Amino acid sequence: MSSYLRQKYQAGKYILQKEGLLPLVTEVIRLLRKCVFVHERYFMYEMPLNEPMKYEAAPKIPGFVFEIVPTNQRLNELAALGFDFGIHGIRAQEKLDKGALMFCIFIGKELASIHWAAVNQEAANTLVNGIVYRKGLSNNEAYLGWSVTNPRYRRLGLSIYLSSEKQRLLKAMGKTTLRWMTEKGNLASRKLTIKTGGMIYAEARYLKILWWKSWKEKPAIQQADSPNLSRRPE
Repeated sequence: MSSYLRQKYQAGKYILQKEGLLPLVTEVIRLLRKCVFVHERYFMYEMPLNEPMKYEAAPKIPGFVFEIVPTNQRLNELAALGFDFGIHGIRAQEKLDKGALMFCIFIGKELASIHWAAVNQEAANTLVNGIVYRKGLSNNEAYLGWSVTNPRYRRLGLSIYLSSEKQRLLKAMGKTTLRWMTEKGNLASRKLTIKTGGMIYAEARYLKILWWKSWKEKPAIQQADSPNLSRRPE
């Protein structure tokens, strides 16, 4: 069994044990639909790291634990100490094997927020479909992957804190530019991007029909009257 299928099997088993049959069926249907048809639209962002960070703030909750997880060995060590990664621990294995970096905040031993970053093309491909960066990331670029916050701990500044820590570490690693993408309908992520200084450089469309895939980008058009968007100056 390939690592991909093994991960899907383990994730399905976890969902069945922890959440029940209906959530498992819902997840299987979602995956099957994505095998047949996908149509998504994105904003593409970039951020230079040679400027001071635009926004920094500590989480609005005491006693949080911040961890950077660079390997599966560290993931297993934290799990042995009682830190509960839930299903994200299963889904993290391949990403960590390829060199992706996982940034986490725990409240007690519960995972409250998780962010991903990649400093090479192989790791970036585990965070986003490889068709996105056909030319690959240059040596001075890093890619920021998806993030998620437990609904119980939203609006506490966890994502702002993790975004700042990602910038700090990646800059120390010699990276000068961050790149990432956000679905157009994800207003929460877009607002976070504005706070942290991200600038739109392109709009993109991803279309998949069975085995056929298409990725198209076009330069972002200035819309100064839109309060929800931050765009790179011309």
